[in-house]
Amino acid sequence: MGTWLLPLGDLTPDQIRAVEIKPDQNRAVFGVAGSGKTQVLIHRADYLARTYNTSPEKYRVFVFTNVIKHYIKSGVQFLGLPDETVSTFDHWCSTLYQKEISRSLPWIGRTINYEKIRLSVLALLKAHPALQKTLDFVLVDEGQDLSPESFEIISLAAQHVTVFADRMQQIFDDGAGEEQILKKIGIRKENATLLGAYRNSPYVAQLAAYFITDAVRRKQYLSQIGVQQKIKERPLCFIARNHDEEMDHMAEIIRQRQLMNERIGIIVPKNNQVHGFATAMQMRGIEIEKAVPPQRPGMPMDYDFDNVLPKIATYHSAKGLTFDSVLLPKITKSSFFNITDSELRQRMLFVGIARATQWVYLSTTKGAELNEFSLLKDAAADKHLTIQDGNIVAKKPVRVQQDGDFDAPF
Repeated sequence: MGTWLLPLGDLTPDQIRAVEIKPDQNRAVFGVAGSGKTQVLIHRADYLARTYNTSPEKYRVFVFTNVIKHYIKSGVQFLGLPDETVSTFDHWCSTLYQKEISRSLPWIGRTINYEKIRLSVLALLKAHPALQKTLDFVLVDEGQDLSPESFEIISLAAQHVTVFADRMQQIFDDGAGEEQILKKIGIRKENATLLGAYRNSPYVAQLAAYFITDAVRRKQYLSQIGVQQKIKERPLCFIARNHDEEMDHMAEIIRQRQLMNERIGIIVPKNNQVHGFATAMQMRGIEIEKAVPPQRPGMPMDYDFDNVLPKIATYHSAKGLTFDSVLLPKITKSSFFNITDSELRQRMLFVGIARATQWVYLSTTKGAELNEFSLLKDAAADKHLTIQDGNIVAKKPVRVQQDGDFDAPF
């Protein structure tokens, strides 16, 4: 599999302008899902490092999870940026904590206490001006999911900061809002807006739009769809009669997409479903790699984004990833039982759908549908989604073509 990163010359004029914004003040770049924020971020890191002859130890690219860090590895290598320049923000904080505060990290049970580490690092930087501005520049991906104090730390640590963010993809409880980001990095407004949803096909973007709660933002998002689909394939939602039927149908979908040589992502709400679904697919003869963070810091990853094996991850770990087809199983109340905020559930589904470039498949169990399933019904009524009911649809429906659209895939 080739790198996902486009050459600089293949970026749009708006994207290139964002790459080359002068670092004479901190910058904020907002853009919708699929607008190329991560593409721009990596190219901007290369541009700043070359233009200002910055050595690798003097700059950092902060991504939100170890999964996305592993994903962008090929893009970083494509531009010749050293691997160590890309890390999660919490990893960088932990390294500074161990160097300046204590070699032993604080823990809560079996989990590192990253919140305590961040607060300790913030206090350290405030108390020791000599430790401030040691980095020439920092670029932040998925900025909407970092906490406000994180941006205070970054502003103290770096002479220049560029943040890339999209509020519609905010799915972490303590994430900073746009106004908080701007305030913490000391600017009044964003410096660039990436307008086009270039990555997502029109059918994918149209379905994702149903899960944007703000009507104005929804209209803006739909006006920015920019990719033309070679094959107009409508997203599909399957209503299974039981768990086994849902797994059987998903296995068949995966086999069909593999025949099309697609990169496939499976996104689920809960960590235990990552392992459970991978086992269920293995029992059906399908090998899946689990895109999960290592159990302990420093342990190697057990998956490789440079191969074509399907990947499975949670909504939170899948942020920033891109696949040709995305499968979202278990759209049920029990899977989202700990997410009580309907707007947050909708943002999670938006994030999941927006990981796809070409096609989306969803599934649920009859009688257990998530409350937001009503939005999928609205999409089906508007012919932006096909819903198949296991009670009335044959187990393996024939692929048919209607008016140029593949209306009932698989």
